[in-house]
Formats: sequence, structure tokens, C-alpha cells
Amino acid sequence: MLVSFSTQLQAQNNTYDTALELPNMVVTATRTETPEDEVGSAITVISAEDIVAKRITNVADALRTVPGLDVIRSGGIGQPTAVYLRGANANHTLVLVDGVEMNDPSSPNGAFDFANLQTDNIERIEVVRGAASAAYGSDAMGGVINVITKKGQGATKYTATAEGGSYDTWKTTGAISGSTERINYSLDASRMETAGFSAADHTMGNTDPNGHRNNTVSGRSGIKVNDNLDLGLTLRYNEGKTFNDDCGGVSCDNTGNYNTFNELFTRGFGHLKLFDGLWEQTIGSAYSRTDRNNVTVFNPASLNSYGNSIAANLGEKVKLDYQSIFNVHKASTITLGVEEEADSLSSSAASPDLYGTNASIPQKTMNTISGYLQDQINLFDRSFTTVGVRYDDNNRFGGHETWRVNELYNFKETGTRLKGNYGTGFKAPSLNQLYDTIYGSGNASLKPETSVNWDAGLEQDIIRKKVMAGVSYFNNNFDNLIDFLKVAPYTNNNISRAKVSGVETFLELHPINDLTFRGTYTYQQTLNLVTDTQLLHRPRNKASFDADYQFVEKAHVHLNVLMVGQKADSAYISGESVPLTIGSYALLNLAGSYDVHKNVQLFARIDNVLNKQYEEVYGYGTSGVAGYGGVKLAY
Repeated sequence: MLVSFSTQLQAQNNTYDTALELPNMVVTATRTETPEDEVGSAITVISAEDIVAKRITNVADALRTVPGLDVIRSGGIGQPTAVYLRGANANHTLVLVDGVEMNDPSSPNGAFDFANLQTDNIERIEVVRGAASAAYGSDAMGGVINVITKKGQGATKYTATAEGGSYDTWKTTGAISGSTERINYSLDASRMETAGFSAADHTMGNTDPNGHRNNTVSGRSGIKVNDNLDLGLTLRYNEGKTFNDDCGGVSCDNTGNYNTFNELFTRGFGHLKLFDGLWEQTIGSAYSRTDRNNVTVFNPASLNSYGNSIAANLGEKVKLDYQSIFNVHKASTITLGVEEEADSLSSSAASPDLYGTNASIPQKTMNTISGYLQDQINLFDRSFTTVGVRYDDNNRFGGHETWRVNELYNFKETGTRLKGNYGTGFKAPSLNQLYDTIYGSGNASLKPETSVNWDAGLEQDIIRKKVMAGVSYFNNNFDNLIDFLKVAPYTNNNISRAKVSGVETFLELHPINDLTFRGTYTYQQTLNLVTDTQLLHRPRNKASFDADYQFVEKAHVHLNVLMVGQKADSAYISGESVPLTIGSYALLNLAGSYDVHKNVQLFARIDNVLNKQYEEVYGYGTSGVAGYGGVKLAY
């Protein structure tokens, strides 16, 4: 199912980098610039306009209304945040920012934590649901979330914002962007601080707030050397500090727990067009570094604090990539590419007051060389087929091939589009899963996790894009899933299998100019085939409704309703893992803005207007009714 809420998209003329003013173009599903109504993959586009309309500051919150996607946060802003695509595990989703892979090699399972990713300087977010390993490799077994930042255009522009509100929250940003005939540039910097609320649920007697600080710098620049060659550089850096509780549940407060983070993601590239654009080549080099420290300072008031400790984790990723696009004919676009990726992990833990010993994971590395080939076939501007295959050669677990095929057929006379996908995916074990010696869970004999998935759907333009609707069915099967063995030898093992199936629907109405209604509903059945139980943290039912209205030219208001059904969870009670169910909830959120001058805008939002009490993870807190407001200056 294709759902796009944006009306104008800034498209790119290769996978991530250079941009053209072409509407309704996407790049993530095929790695090439493609009109969205010619893409057979299930994809959702969240535009900068969508983000601004909701006054959202965190990417995870921007993703909450995407069909088939579930966001789980263990507490407030800055606390661990996971995303589940169509029932796949959190580490099965590849996260990109301008072509840089953000998945952390030092995390326990290689997943990306959305806790610290702000919406600053973002042009759009493309979400591909379903296995994309054939295009992107191991980390994309469940799908891809691609964050694309803004490219400077036109005369130099300056913007600044300041906002504040509930939980003693403050955020300031400043940005500059623009372009000349040959150079474009954009730079954005922000600082956000909040006293927060208790990460451990206050209804269970936890009262100490858990604060968070985040400083982010995001930049993008490019130079047009001549009509055929352009070069570019992107960079995103963020650092900060978050206070944590010991656990989720009763008596979990601890003012002595905190973690610090330093994250750097950067990529340089060159893009060359030859033979009047018939052959396009892109070569790039990317580097990411995630440096995390978890610190506990002895706190005699905490029931769970035993002594001072520190755990340090460093994950690095270096990637070289080359891609060729052959626009040989309107009926066929061939893409081939090669990549080499090197991951590294090093960790240490010291608890001198508790154990009197230190533990560490000496630097471990993993190297993967990959090649992929894809053909996009256009027949009579009605049938759009994508066929792709990929081979990954990993120095730890050997070679693995994946493939996919999808089809979109457009009945132009009736405004009907039929879509279908079938493909395979795989996920290599993370370095931590293989070599953890701190907690002893490492298992060097692990095999890659694999999946087979398919989906089929229909989209209908009912009244000349005034009314649009769609429905799709998806089915995913996962094998060799890695799980922690809770009996001796207490290590990670390939012991799980799962099946996920469901239905995604959407309805979008544009009754008049400047007024939009959007609704989505997802039903999914998730099953652990080994234990015959529902997968954790995946609700069976999820729905959202959005109303967006621009009126009297200067005023704008947005209403959002998010409804999440019951979901399975578990908790450690008296030393045992106990299954339980988290109840359903519905949230009402409001946002609005008013242009008091061509250079001055006032804005505000209210989260959880009805002050509902709810949980996303058992034992962890969520926000009550909260209000925020601010001012934006633009010159």
C-alpha cells in the first residue's frame, strides 16, 4: 500500500544525493528516482510539511501514524525507542540518513535507537515496509526508514525558533540555507532540554523525573563542478545526556543512573552523468560512530543501586559504495552496484564497588562485500515491474543471496492501481550477539535470520484525487530468529520462528482546498511459532485519524487521533519472566500556528489532550496532558 501525505516532494536524481524539483518522486524503494505511482513496494512518505503541521520534534513521533509500523518508547523523550515494521524485530529495520546507515554495531542486536533522532533539517522521511534485503542487505530484512535532509535552494535564508512547555522543556534552533549557480548549502543546529517525567511509571510509586539533553548539528552541501559532475557532503552529529531509572515497575527510581551519547554520521559522494544522462554513476564513502556510556553512581536511597559502575560502548561503521544506473530505454532502467562495509565493536564494563572486577569485549570486526542488480521494467506506462537480486559475502558467516520482485499495474481509465510484492530477506547476527563476553551471551556459531514475505493490494483514486483509498494484505515468515536461551548455557541461539500477517488500509479526503482528512487502520496477527504466543510489543489493532486545515491564509490547525489496541508484554517479577497484556488506549493531539508577520510565526501543540493514562511498555511512564509553544523567525 502506498500512502503519501505530502503534496510536494523534493526528489533526488540518484539514490540519496542530488535533488531536482520534481513532484511525487521517491528513491528508497528502488534506489533510483522514481514516480511514486510507479512503485510496487509498500511505501509511506512523510514530508517536511507533515512534520511542521504537527509541530513534532522527534522522528519516532513522526512515524507513529504510519500503517504497519509500531513505535515503542520506554519512558519519555530520550529513553530507549524501538520501531517494529510489519511485526519484524526492531533490529530488522535499516535506518538511513542521507545514505548513511545509522544502525549501531555496538548495540546488543544491531538496532537503531530512535531516542535521540530529532526532526531538525529534514525534508522528508520514506518508509518502505517489507523485506528490502535485495536492495540494501542484512539490516533491511523488515524494511527501510530513509531520512532525507533539506538541500539549500535560492537566496540565503535564515531561520530561528524558540519553544518551551511542560516538564520544563525548552528547545532553540538556528538554520541557514541557500544556493548559487554552482553551490548549495544548509546547516541547522539545535539544543533541547527537558526535566522530563519518571521513566519508571509514576503510578507504581516512582516520582523522580528523568531529564534529557540533546544538541544536534545537521548539514548538507554540494558543488556542481560542471554539467555532468557534482560532489556533495552530508553530516549529522548529536550529543547529550539522559537520566534513567533502574527498571520499569515498582521501586525503580534511581537518580544516579544516566547515559551519555555522541553520534556522528557523515558521507561524501560524487555523481557523474555520461552520454546525455543515459549512464549515471555515484561513488560514495560513509562513516558512522556511536559512542555510548552508561553510568551508575551509588545511591543509598535506591533499592536497586549497589555501587558505582560504568559501561562504555563504541560502534563504528565504514562503507564504500558504487552504483551505476543505465537508462537504456524508457521501458528498462538497470541498476547495479557494489558495496563494502566494515563494522567494529568495542565495549567495557567496570563495577569496582559491586564485583571488584572489570569486563570487556576487545575490538571485534565484521566485513561484508556486496553486489546487487536490478531492472525496472515499464510496459506501456501501465505495468511497472521491479526485479532485483543481491549477494552478500560476509567474513563471519559466508555468502547469502536475496531477491525480490514487485509489480504495479495502473488502470488509468478507472484510477485503479494493483500492487504485489514477493521477496526474501536475511539478518546477520550482530557483533554483540556473536562475541558478548561481558554478560556471557555471545555465540560465535549463530546463523543469519531469514524471512520470506509477500503482499498484495489495491489503491483507488475515487474522485480525481479528492478521495483516495487503499487496502493491502501482507504475510511474513521469519526463521532462525535469535533469542536468549534462558537455561544453560544461557547464550544467544537460533531458537525462534515467527509468522506475521495482516491488513493495512487508508482513506484520504480533500473536500476543499487547504482541508485534508486522513485515516489509516492496521490489523496484524503476530505469532511466535515456538511458544504459540503473540509477539511482544506488537498491537493487533492500530488506527489513526488526521485533520489538517489552513484557513484565513495565516492560520493552520492540525488534529491527530491515535488509537492502539492491546499488546503482549512481559515483566520480571520475583526473578521470573511473567507474560502480561498492556491495555488499549486512544490519544488526542492538537497543533496549530499563526503567521503574525511574513517573518514571524507563532505555534503551539497539546499532547494527550484528554490526559489519558496508558503504557507503551509495562512499568514505564508516558506523558500526561502537555502543552508547548514557541515562535519562529524567518528572513
